[in-house]
Amino acid sequence: MKNNSTLFIVGARGYVGSALFACANKAGHAIGTSSSGGNDLLPLRLDAPSEFDYGNICSGDVVLLTAAISAPDICAREHDRAWAVNVTGTSSFIQSVIDSGARVVFFSSDTVYGERADAFDEKAVCNPAGEYAEMKREVERRFSGNASFKAIRLSYVFSREDKFSRYLAGCAERNEEADLFHPFFRAIVHRDDVVEGALALAARWDEVPGQVINFGGPQVLSRVDFAECLREVCLHDLRFKVTEPDADFFKNRPRVIAMTSPVFARLLGRPPRTLREAARLEFASFSNAGRIS
Repeated sequence: MKNNSTLFIVGARGYVGSALFACANKAGHAIGTSSSGGNDLLPLRLDAPSEFDYGNICSGDVVLLTAAISAPDICAREHDRAWAVNVTGTSSFIQSVIDSGARVVFFSSDTVYGERADAFDEKAVCNPAGEYAEMKREVERRFSGNASFKAIRLSYVFSREDKFSRYLAGCAERNEEADLFHPFFRAIVHRDDVVEGALALAARWDEVPGQVINFGGPQVLSRVDFAECLREVCLHDLRFKVTEPDADFFKNRPRVIAMTSPVFARLLGRPPRTLREAARLEFASFSNAGRIS
C-alpha cells in the first residue's frame, strides 16, 4: 500500500471486522462501514450497494470485505435474501470498488472446499458444501483472474468472544454440562492471526502471487479437542458430553476440513498460533471466577 492509502473495513461492527478495524486504525488511516452507519462508520448495505458513496474510495486504497450473511442455516432457509446480499450486492460492490482503482480482499470460507479429511492447501479443487459455501465460491468465481481481487478462505476463527468459546465459558460458569457435536473438525485459527495476516496482505499485495490464501491454524481439531484444550488452559470447571448431530446439521457444515497453507505463515512471518497458545493469550488477563486461571 502507498503511504497515503486508506484501508476500508466493510463490516466494522462484526466479529472479525471489529478487531480488524481496531488494528487498522492503529496501523494507519482506516475507514469502517456498517449496514446502518453511525459512530464514525459509513453506511453500506450490501443489499443496496448503489446507495454507497464510492467517492470515498480512491485509487490505491484496499477494501477488506468481511460483511455477509454468514449463518449457514439462514443461507439455506432464506436463500434468495442471502443470495441478494452475499452474491448480487457483494459482487456489485466489489466491481464498483475495483472500477474506482482500489483493491479488494474478500473474506471467504473453508467450506468452499467441501468435506476433506486429507490435508490440502490452496491448490485443492473446490466442492462447495451448502448454500453459504456456494455463495462465497460464486463471488470468487466472478472475480477469478482479476489482479485487484484476492480471497481469504477462513477456517473457524477463535477468540474468547467467538460463539463456541462463549458457550463453553457460560456452561463452566453456570456449572452446566456442555453438549458438543462430534465429529466436527476445523483448522482453528486465532482471530489475532487473521487480523495480522489480512493487514499484511493489504500492505504486501504484490508479494502474494496467488489469488486465494487459506487462513487456518496449524492443527485440525474437533470440538471435543477444542473443549479439552480450553478446560486445560482456562475453563477448569468445564464439563461436557458428546452428541452425534442429526444428518441435517451436516447439510451445510462439512464434518472435517483439513485445510493448510504455506502462504499464511509467510504473511505472518511465523507459524500461526496453536489453539493452546491462542487460548493462553486470550484469557491471560482474566481471573479464575469460574472461568479462567
